[in-house]
Amino acid sequence: MRFKMFLLFFLFCVLFCACSDNNKNPTFPFERTISDVTIVKRCADGTFAVGANCYLLRWQHPIEKKDLESYYVWLDTTVVNDPTQKVSQAQMEQAIKSIPYSDKGDGDSLDLTNLISEYLERDSVHVAIWAKYSGSDQGVVHHLYAHFGDDVPPAIVYFRDSASANTIWIDWIRPVDQRDFYFPNIMDGPIAGYNVVIEAVNTTEDIRNTPVYVNNAEEPISSSDLRRFYAFDKDGRKVVLKGPLNNSDPKFLIFAIIDGKGFVSGDTQENNWRMAITGLRPEHSYNITMVAFDSSGNSSARESRRVKTTDAIPPLIANKLWFYEDSPGSGVVRLDSNRVLLFWPRSVDPCRQSDVSLITINSRLVISPGACYEEVEAYSIEQWSGNAWEPIPPRPSAIKTNLSRFRLENDEMIPDSDGEFVGDTLRWILPGETIALRMRAIDRSGHYSVAFNETINVSKGEFGGKECPPNYMPVAKNKESDDESVFCMEKLQYAEGNNFKRNVLFIEAKSICEALNGSVGFEGFTVSLCTEQEWDAACSSNGSTYGVIEEKDESGYFSPNEFLFRYCGVGTGDSLSANSVNKRNKICVSPDGIRDLPGQLQEWVIGNGEVPLLKGTSHVIFQGASRLELAQCKNKFTPTRKRPGYTTDSIFLYRSGSRIDTLLARDTLRKQLYDSISPNYFKDTLLLYSLKSKGGIPLGTDYVNQAEYRRRKGDEWLEELWQGLDYELKEERRVLFFGPDSTINASSFFLDSTVGFRCCANK
Repeated sequence: MRFKMFLLFFLFCVLFCACSDNNKNPTFPFERTISDVTIVKRCADGTFAVGANCYLLRWQHPIEKKDLESYYVWLDTTVVNDPTQKVSQAQMEQAIKSIPYSDKGDGDSLDLTNLISEYLERDSVHVAIWAKYSGSDQGVVHHLYAHFGDDVPPAIVYFRDSASANTIWIDWIRPVDQRDFYFPNIMDGPIAGYNVVIEAVNTTEDIRNTPVYVNNAEEPISSSDLRRFYAFDKDGRKVVLKGPLNNSDPKFLIFAIIDGKGFVSGDTQENNWRMAITGLRPEHSYNITMVAFDSSGNSSARESRRVKTTDAIPPLIANKLWFYEDSPGSGVVRLDSNRVLLFWPRSVDPCRQSDVSLITINSRLVISPGACYEEVEAYSIEQWSGNAWEPIPPRPSAIKTNLSRFRLENDEMIPDSDGEFVGDTLRWILPGETIALRMRAIDRSGHYSVAFNETINVSKGEFGGKECPPNYMPVAKNKESDDESVFCMEKLQYAEGNNFKRNVLFIEAKSICEALNGSVGFEGFTVSLCTEQEWDAACSSNGSTYGVIEEKDESGYFSPNEFLFRYCGVGTGDSLSANSVNKRNKICVSPDGIRDLPGQLQEWVIGNGEVPLLKGTSHVIFQGASRLELAQCKNKFTPTRKRPGYTTDSIFLYRSGSRIDTLLARDTLRKQLYDSISPNYFKDTLLLYSLKSKGGIPLGTDYVNQAEYRRRKGDEWLEELWQGLDYELKEERRVLFFGPDSTINASSFFLDSTVGFRCCANK
């Protein structure tokens, strides 16, 4: 009882300053030190832009504001130790600026633009700031740096190579570059150019005057460009960089390629480069090295590799495929568990030009007596993606010739080690797919044969008779897969043009799908936002855990963690690939042909009772979260928003930046204190807002803390928080009782750039 009375007396002293000076709380140095000190690239009027030389120093006031007089700022040299509480008068006189303390707002700022103008030629300048108090107790000096220009090198030039008997082709994509220290997410800085070094491994070969052709270059490669290393200074002037290499050695070819553009995210074809080095010798090796320079003169790391030209005679290739038909005479390729079996006559490589006429190969291989030949080294099988030829996933581009051999007998391929046919299995094939194939043979020198092109139509599988709208695929709701249980689902998330529809409310996603009813291609269908049951059925088709074809890789092992990251964009942080239709990887696909269920974007679905739910996961990196757990079909998420909750259990008073907890009000003695405190002592207020969609649809009520609202710059923060929703202040409510954090259901007004949706259609 005596202890409780003492505690009650102590709390009254703290709250109402009724105690003697001897019981004052001590002041610690951190309470007299400024916090949240940052330098931002922003002009004094609040505008900012990449390339502008405006810099703003911002900070929060210390906790202890009594006796706070002013702030001192030093530039360039370390005038005061790091850290220190003792700042002499002489040191204060060396400060570049003194700012009187103003009690307006939570912090202050200083425009550094003119103060640092003489330091802009450097990479950075040291800045120190200190809060000056009138008494003897002081805080510590805070140190940081202002960075100028671009001191971050561009990405490595990763290139691909191919070769013929006398030409090497080098293909690469313009590397990205961070153009400014204060804009780390802007990776489209200008690439000034590329330094290229080609070295002949054969020391007797002189390649100094070898012709080089480059497409997409702003300037052609000419003799005047040899031995020169270009970059650009920060004012855009072309400068010659002195490199350690020279062109006096005949086995070296050294030149520069002028670029002058940044990475073009809107049209990635603009970033494709190809260089051809011609006039080389057959079956000779060359070391190729490339380095990229950005517009500030920073160079990337070197990318080097050895490339060998081929022999002069290409191998031969068949011009006919053999496959099992879905039904006799149908011409449609049989599909078995997303696999297709293909066969073709084996290929050979003539030794001499005179041997070419002695060997014929079309539907069968015929070799005349006396012909000299070798077995080919590998076969290349590629599929046309609509934009380019790509290796059929997930194999490497060239298949070694240790494939199974077969002989054709009674319209059936029989395994035979001496058979004249070669067979391979194409995986990740979808029902009803039309595949344009390109086949080539490759000899031991790397010389490709002429290409044999063929288009095959794949069986539609067990749902072949089910009609669906364009770009929709049939899916069974249950294992019985009778016609009544089959519905149609959009192959990819809903898109407009080449971009997926994102940042959309649940109610808007629902309306977009329902608006498709009766439109062209959807006649006779009922279209709606997919339900949780439909989404789960598509995701778990054929027993899939993640909504993908779980095929083993070349080592015979399926690694879901690697698969989800590499092909489905789960946890990559790559928003560009997630948001663009053309950048999605087609290997992330279910056995039914539904793509990107586990990753890239989360998806709105209708839960039981019309409850808004999110399924799948996205490209966002969740710290500490398991990629495998997030991407499972069974997972579902309900959007929530953390807000301070309020309760009658506790009283929290906020005075001078400190929180004092009077503990539980239901304690008898503490309740006496509780009853005696006026609401005027409580400074926290809730702001309650009514939210509507841009279309005027009421969405519900959300609330924010008034102190947080002021600290985050008012309506500017609300615009960011609610991302374009209409909001109207409904009520200000004084918070008398404050408790732990709580959550409110925010599904109806939840907007996020990582959330999309897809529609489902039923006949």
